[in-house]
Amino acid sequence: PESWEKIRAQVYEAMRQALITLRGNRMRSGLVILGVMIGVASLMGMVAILSGLERFIATSITGGETPFIILAKTDFLSGESGHKEWEKRKNFTTDDALAIETVNHVRGVLVFYGRGVVVKYKERKAQAIQLIGTNQPFLQVNNISIAEGRYITPFEQDHRRNLVVLGDKSARSLFPYEDPVGKHIRIEGKEYDVLGVFDKRKTIFGGLADNFIAIPYTSFERDFLWWRQPPEIRVIVEGKPFLDQAKEDIRALLRMRRKVPIGQPDDFAVVTADAVLEFTQSITDKIVLALVVLSSIALMVGGIGVMVIMLVSVTERTAEIGVRKAIGATRGQITWQFLIEAATLSGIGGLLGILAGIAGALFFSKLLGFPFVLPIGWVFVAVAMSAGVGLFFGIFPARKAAKLHPIEALRHE
Repeated sequence: PESWEKIRAQVYEAMRQALITLRGNRMRSGLVILGVMIGVASLMGMVAILSGLERFIATSITGGETPFIILAKTDFLSGESGHKEWEKRKNFTTDDALAIETVNHVRGVLVFYGRGVVVKYKERKAQAIQLIGTNQPFLQVNNISIAEGRYITPFEQDHRRNLVVLGDKSARSLFPYEDPVGKHIRIEGKEYDVLGVFDKRKTIFGGLADNFIAIPYTSFERDFLWWRQPPEIRVIVEGKPFLDQAKEDIRALLRMRRKVPIGQPDDFAVVTADAVLEFTQSITDKIVLALVVLSSIALMVGGIGVMVIMLVSVTERTAEIGVRKAIGATRGQITWQFLIEAATLSGIGGLLGILAGIAGALFFSKLLGFPFVLPIGWVFVAVAMSAGVGLFFGIFPARKAAKLHPIEALRHE
C-alpha cells in the first residue's frame, strides 16, 4: 500500500508539473497539442464516418432484414470477366423474372428499369427526373413506404396502366402548393395519373435520392424502353436460412433457360446481397488501414513537437532536477516524471482530437443523411496511440534529464 501511495503521488506530481509546463509555455504547448489533436481527430472522424457509411450501405444492400439475390451478366465482385465477355452474354428478361417466382423459398422478384426524363404538370416542368419502371417488391427491397395515396397493384401492372407514384422531391417540384394525388402529369409527352407519393427517404444522397417517379415496368417497356435495354432483377428470399438453397435453385433454372451445356461454366452470375456487403466492408477496412497510416504520420509530427518542448522543459528545469537528485531522487523517478509529463501533453491533444473527430463525424453524418456510429473500440485505440506517442517521444528528454549530474545541474542556475 505504501509503495502504491508513493507511485500515485509521483504520477500526480508529474501530471501537475505537466500542466504547469503547459501554462508556462502556452504557445509551444498549444502547437504540440494541436499536432496530436489533428492526427487523432482525422483518425476518429474518418473512422466514425466510414462506420456510419458502412451501416448505411449494409441496410441499403441487404434491405434491412430482407435477404435478396442479384442477377448479373458477369460477376462484378471478382472482376474476372471483362467488358467483351459482358457484351457477348445474353441479357436477362422479364420472362426470367416470372420463371424465378416459381422457385422454392422465393418471396418475390423485383424488376427494375431506369432512365432520365422530363416531367411536366401544366406550365411547370421538372428536368433530370429518374423514371423507374418497377413492380411490387420495389417497396420492400428499398425500405420505402407511401406517404400519400397508394402504390400500383399487380392488376394495374399487368394491364399496363398509365399510373405513377412520385418521389418526395419530384412531388414538391411539380406540386409545391397542391395535393398531387389524382392529378395528371406528362412524362416525355405521355399522360400519367398520379396515384401516390413516396415517403421521404433518409439516404446519403439527400434530396437527389427522392428525385424519381415510379411506373409499372410493363408501362415502361411499352413507352420508354431503349433499344436492348435489359431489366435489373433482384430476387427476395423468404429468409437467410434459405439463401444458399434458393441461389442454387435459381442458378439451375437459369442454366436450363439459357441452355448452358453440362460441364460448361455459367454465362451469368447469381450474387447474394451478403457477398456485396462483404466486398464493400473489405474496401472500407482497407480505407481505415490507410487512414491509420496517414494519421500515424500526423501523430509522428505531433510526437516530435512533444520531444522538442520536453527538451526545452529539461533545460529550463535543470536546477530543479539537480535539487531533486541531491535530496535522493533516483534516475528512474526523474525518467518517469518526464515521461508522464510527455504522455499528459499528448493525452490532452488526444482527448481534444477525439472530441473534434466525433463532432465532425456527427456533422457530416447529419449533412449526408446516413447514421452516426461511434466506434467505441477506436476511442480506446486513439487514447492509447496519443499516450503512446507521448511516452515514445518523451524517452529521449526523460533520459537526458535522468542523466544530469546533480552538482552540474545545481551549478546551472
